[in-house]
Amino acid sequence: MPELILHHYSTSPLSEKIRVILGLKNLSWRSVEIPNLPPKPDVIPLSGGYRRTPILQIGADVFCDSQLILSELDYRKPANSNNLGLIQIINRWCDNLFHPVVKVAVAASSNELPKEFLKDRQKLFLNEYPDIESAKARIPHYTAQVRAQLAWAEASLKEQKGFLTGDSASIADASLYALTWFIRRRWGNGVPFLGQFPNICRWEESVRSIGHGVAINMMSQEALDVAKNAKTTYEAREDTSNLQNLSVGDRVSIISDSNTGEEKVFGHIHTMDQNRIGLIHKNDRVGTICIHFPKLGYVVERT
Repeated sequence: MPELILHHYSTSPLSEKIRVILGLKNLSWRSVEIPNLPPKPDVIPLSGGYRRTPILQIGADVFCDSQLILSELDYRKPANSNNLGLIQIINRWCDNLFHPVVKVAVAASSNELPKEFLKDRQKLFLNEYPDIESAKARIPHYTAQVRAQLAWAEASLKEQKGFLTGDSASIADASLYALTWFIRRRWGNGVPFLGQFPNICRWEESVRSIGHGVAINMMSQEALDVAKNAKTTYEAREDTSNLQNLSVGDRVSIISDSNTGEEKVFGHIHTMDQNRIGLIHKNDRVGTICIHFPKLGYVVERT
């Protein structure tokens, strides 16, 4: 398998999801530690302006968003699972559950967070509120939303007595674990909150024991050089059934549909199918690369 390069930082919950999958698949990977705030001068050349964490780099192919990273890792080293559709549904549910989780974490810890960090995370996750006090007033609501949904996982794990979808761990377990891992570290009341879910607490120990595979540190400039000296391994491909009448070679923009004020990524379509799209992007620091996004959760427009 070509060298896997993960651009991440240690306290990122979505990075933890990917790190657990790397452990579950017993993979070796290169670890590039990146800033948790913009500007990210050694990330943006690879991502075309996409600012979220993590991103996975394989040569000149760059994969954005944890849902696509999981799919790419599973493509390269398939899991032993009979129900990948259900597993992806659970992963998507966890991605949605992340939003009330992070709203509580940011609002409840606002007095302790560095001002610059708080301002950035308010823009990303609390932009519907005029100020932090308005967000704090909604903490009981979001906590109740999280509690109700974790109760589903608690019931499932009681019945399974192993992992979420069977006797062995899967992407589904990594996805939920990233949330409980984050709750324990970033909610002031996170530990007693999770204490009401004994099956989840037991299950967490099993997932934690999986580890993160074998990580070898890499400097960011080295990763940029890898991209510049490589070519995309993806062939040009049309999605003949796409509903937007897009074609290989079209210049498009792509951005998250969550309306958080992030920058659009621009490029020319190189490859696409029903679930993903890859854009050719060029800049001086990395040359010509292909930046891949999932279609779910993103808006693609011809420019």
